[in-house]
Amino acid sequence: MLRSRSLALAAGGALAAGLVLTSCAAVQVPPGPEAQDPLCADIVLGAPEQVLGMEKVETSSQGTVAWGHGEDTVVMRCGVTPPGPTTDQCTTLADGNGTEVDWIVRELEDGVFLYTTYGREPAIDVTVPLSAAPDQPSAAALDLTQVITRTIEATDRCVGPGDTAAP
Repeated sequence: MLRSRSLALAAGGALAAGLVLTSCAAVQVPPGPEAQDPLCADIVLGAPEQVLGMEKVETSSQGTVAWGHGEDTVVMRCGVTPPGPTTDQCTTLADGNGTEVDWIVRELEDGVFLYTTYGREPAIDVTVPLSAAPDQPSAAALDLTQVITRTIEATDRCVGPGDTAAP
């Protein structure tokens, strides 16, 4: 039986694309506009075999990786539009080994979280359904910290109001 679900993805507030999850074929994922960047190939090749304990599955597009099945599928897209300055939540996730990645975090509809790397080009986004990680959706982004920091250098950091000097 073919099951599908459409999610709206947004990267940097400018890109909207559809994602279709199917149980008998590759996960249909639209590529990011810069998915052909050679660093994206390195990210895809270095992506872990498991995220949140779910196995890697086939995707339809260059620069993408997915883990899981059905509505619980976690999707990573490399080569999305890098976010500029924003008032959206930005968090730094560290893996405990001294590697950190800054992520812009947005909650989309239907209990889906969108994590977009901040200060790295090409940028990466990760969609995480809350059903796949009900206690900690950021764990999926955390699982990708090593491959991102090995491949894409940080050129900027998240800052908050307390991090800037008063005029």
